[in-house]
Amino acid sequence: MLETPFAVISDIHANMEAMEALHADIHAAGIRHVVCLGDIVGYGPNPNETTDFVMEHATITVAGNHDWAVINKPFGFSHVAAEAVEYTHDMMEPKFYQLFGNTHDRWHFLEHLPLQIDDGDLTFVHGSVRDPLSDYCFGSGHKLWNPRQMAEIFPLVKRICFCGHTHFPVLIRDDKTCFYPTEAGADFPLEPGRKYVVNVGSVGQPRDGDPRACYAIFFGDRIRFRRIPYDIEGIVRKILAIDALEDRLAERLRTGR
Repeated sequence: MLETPFAVISDIHANMEAMEALHADIHAAGIRHVVCLGDIVGYGPNPNETTDFVMEHATITVAGNHDWAVINKPFGFSHVAAEAVEYTHDMMEPKFYQLFGNTHDRWHFLEHLPLQIDDGDLTFVHGSVRDPLSDYCFGSGHKLWNPRQMAEIFPLVKRICFCGHTHFPVLIRDDKTCFYPTEAGADFPLEPGRKYVVNVGSVGQPRDGDPRACYAIFFGDRIRFRRIPYDIEGIVRKILAIDALEDRLAERLRTGR
């Protein structure tokens, strides 16, 4: 099993500014292992750089739906998201004239990411254990909260399932009680005999109203959520300079929506 504590990150979305700030926080905490729950790419301007980062620093990585779509095809994506996938595909696809660099290595890495990894009684997915790639696990405070969905998911959870995809951090207990990072401080104790779904939020594109990068630390007996400020205006300028990326992808980073 992974040595604790370890960091769990998700939904970087080609935002290297956020990833660098978050990595500095992880390093300062002395954490040796990082688990990445996918969506390394998509939406942002630096897919090659964030993929290189994950390849170098993550101990475990699973596929996100944007990672999968870049290699395959964007099914069920909005127009804005699909355009970003096309941009990312053009940036990353190996070309016959690309004789140097890590292009083929990056492509191979994304192409062969597993959908789910189990480590003892811990499960790592992008969506959920019910649908590892595309399921959304929202907390009860969100309009898309679905208690029937959670009733189907928890029997499939061994002890803790770590996920992302929604960009909303929340810890959901097997009695469907939800705990948010804004409530009762940053640390959440894990009760013996209970099951949990832990949505670690988004590194590169938070949507819970807090624009800071988000990730979680697992200590074995508790979860700690971390929010890290980063150079938002730096990545905003990058996105606005790329015609293939919609301006709204930059503007939403300022508000975390």
